[in-house]
Amino acid sequence: MSHVEGNPEGHISQARKRLDELDRQIVRMLKERVSFSALVQSARISDGGCRTDNQRENVVVRRYHQSLGPAGRDIALSLLRLCRGRDPVPAFGCGASPARRAFLGPAASVSQRAAELLVPRAGQELVPLGTLDDVVSEVVDGRVDEAVLPLENSLSGPVHDSIRALVACDGVCVTAQLRLPVDWVLAAAPGTHLADVDTVASHPHALAQTRKWLGALLPRTATTSTSSSSASAAGLLAPDAAYEAAVCTRRAAEHYRLSVLAAPDTTQVPVTRFALVRPAAALPEPSGDDVTSLAVTVPTRSLTDVVECLARNRAEVLGLHTFPAGKARHLLWLDCRGHAADPRLVRTWVELSEPCDQLRMIGTYPVAGLSGRPAES
Repeated sequence: MSHVEGNPEGHISQARKRLDELDRQIVRMLKERVSFSALVQSARISDGGCRTDNQRENVVVRRYHQSLGPAGRDIALSLLRLCRGRDPVPAFGCGASPARRAFLGPAASVSQRAAELLVPRAGQELVPLGTLDDVVSEVVDGRVDEAVLPLENSLSGPVHDSIRALVACDGVCVTAQLRLPVDWVLAAAPGTHLADVDTVASHPHALAQTRKWLGALLPRTATTSTSSSSASAAGLLAPDAAYEAAVCTRRAAEHYRLSVLAAPDTTQVPVTRFALVRPAAALPEPSGDDVTSLAVTVPTRSLTDVVECLARNRAEVLGLHTFPAGKARHLLWLDCRGHAADPRLVRTWVELSEPCDQLRMIGTYPVAGLSGRPAES
């Protein structure tokens, strides 16, 4: 014990850090258990049964009691109340403080506009972050209450970083979505002319959405990627900027006091779908017009089995994206019309579990309407 007596504060600090990490792991696992419990309840209800199974709950209580003693019984009862959906994880965290909502920054990004519009809450605090992985991780670790992520664009397709981040992090789910039109502009520092532009910067999706227009406007100009469209606008303020212009929204150009050099034709405005991400909780009640998102990992040889299962159960697939997931495996992101408790969808999920290695429900939420205004309005 002499080493402890020599520096007790240091050892206490290390122990507390470890306790904090253990608490974060416990919370993540609790949220994951709530999510899986919701799927079991949906399947039971769809078969005409009750939400709860008393025999099964008694097994859980005995297991905790045998492992932890009388306190274990209390823990098990609290856990079961949480997983029944009667004590959903609060959207605002503990206490009555307004929600902290993360988004891909910096300021004036398209994601910030989506964060302002998607289920807005009085007094909410918007928290800009540098990467989409950070946006999801902050929710998982409890440092923010919720987050807004871009999922896909009508021209450039799925946002791979968002989908991979959601699939990789247990304990979160999508609870709402928004479809947001985005009007891009080409902006530069005051005094810059089109003839001065050798390189244009922006987020890869913004560059993909404006590629044809930029190619016609500046056919000999190179492009370079940044973490977000507003980051490319902010970067023009640096004296050693490696590019002369940025594709960003008009709002970002105004925020960073840039000049708008040109804007594409607005007859085909790209639309980005955003998701509101929160800690996993009990399934919401059906809205009457819902979509359920599912992520599955499947051997490449079984891809046709997945398609046949969807067709056999007449699942109305609104979106299907595939990504490589290691040797001879694929990750599939499925959006199907209907609530997760819908008997047809439950039957589909059960059958999909046969050819798939992993199956996880990402969320069930109302179908998104189209926002009436472009993102920079």
